[in-house]
Amino acid sequence: MTTMTKPSTVEGFSHTENDTMLSWPDFEALSPKEKGQYYLTPEGNMRILIHSQQLNRELLDHLLELAELIRSSHYNDQLRRYVRSLLKEKSCALYFTQPSTRTFTSFSLAAQTVGMINEEIRDAEMSSLYKGESELDTLLTLAELVDMVIMRQGDHSLIERFAHEIISRGLSTRIVNGGSGSEQHPTQALLELYTLVAHFDLNNTDETFNVGIVGDLKRSRTARSLSYLLALYPQIKHTFIAPEELQMGDDLTEYLDENNIAWEKTEDMDAVLPKVDAIYMMRIQDEYGDTSEETRKRYGEYNLTTERTQNLKPSACILHPLPRRTELPIEIDADPRAMYWEAVNRGKFIRIALLLHMFGKDDIEKIQARAY
Repeated sequence: MTTMTKPSTVEGFSHTENDTMLSWPDFEALSPKEKGQYYLTPEGNMRILIHSQQLNRELLDHLLELAELIRSSHYNDQLRRYVRSLLKEKSCALYFTQPSTRTFTSFSLAAQTVGMINEEIRDAEMSSLYKGESELDTLLTLAELVDMVIMRQGDHSLIERFAHEIISRGLSTRIVNGGSGSEQHPTQALLELYTLVAHFDLNNTDETFNVGIVGDLKRSRTARSLSYLLALYPQIKHTFIAPEELQMGDDLTEYLDENNIAWEKTEDMDAVLPKVDAIYMMRIQDEYGDTSEETRKRYGEYNLTTERTQNLKPSACILHPLPRRTELPIEIDADPRAMYWEAVNRGKFIRIALLLHMFGKDDIEKIQARAY
């Protein structure tokens, strides 16, 4: 006889009470897509976001629509008061032990906009890490105290181990990856995509759309995460422009092959500039390993100069995750095709949409009704 078990009453815990979570080694061996099934609430909302591959087109379209609703009604006092009440009983901790300006501030403002209480840890020497506590124990402490942990740190495996512990212990704490090592930065990819969608009809599958991604692709979590998201649009071709030693990893191009997405690698930036509809510039990611002096010198060949912008399409979009160095001179800010500052602005709104979704407060019709 089959014994029926009722779902756990712990908010956000998607397994039944009799389920046994995989061991850490077995869980770690799963693909991001396979792990994603463990990162959902019983209602199907995402409660843990670590990888861009967790997002599908339906959820992506929903988040973009919600972000645009909140952004377009930002000066509607009635709507703003309602949005601020949606998560007023929730709290979050911003655990950012890697440097950050835009992501940290954007998430902090997004959390405040939906009414969440914020706490922050940015300096390990001001926490119990200074006393020898492991980072995992620090995070588990936060998980007991707050409803959400938004984190940026250098070890990608740490956030996955933290997620595994949260699930194994039946905790309802939400987790958002604000940048993990050189692997993933899914919310940065969201804001870049949000900017592209605002300016191009990416639902039109009859025409090929070409995105050039330039620079240190091997070590760029933003380039990787955006490429994974763009793979949800089958008409988009990915053009990876970089010196050979800094080219995109085979794991990502194999993923594109598995999903029948067109891509190419090239070292010839000038040859492809007239062909791309959008160009995503990268700084050299030297915080993730030594860069030879020869590579540093060659990197200058991949700067987007004002002269080179003349070869871009008049309708092209120029993006950069920031911070920048010499690869994108400030003079290009005046170019109407430069959309990286707009992307910074949009980042807050897509993160608001994500927070609301993760706590099940993302009913667009209900929110829209409060705008009038």
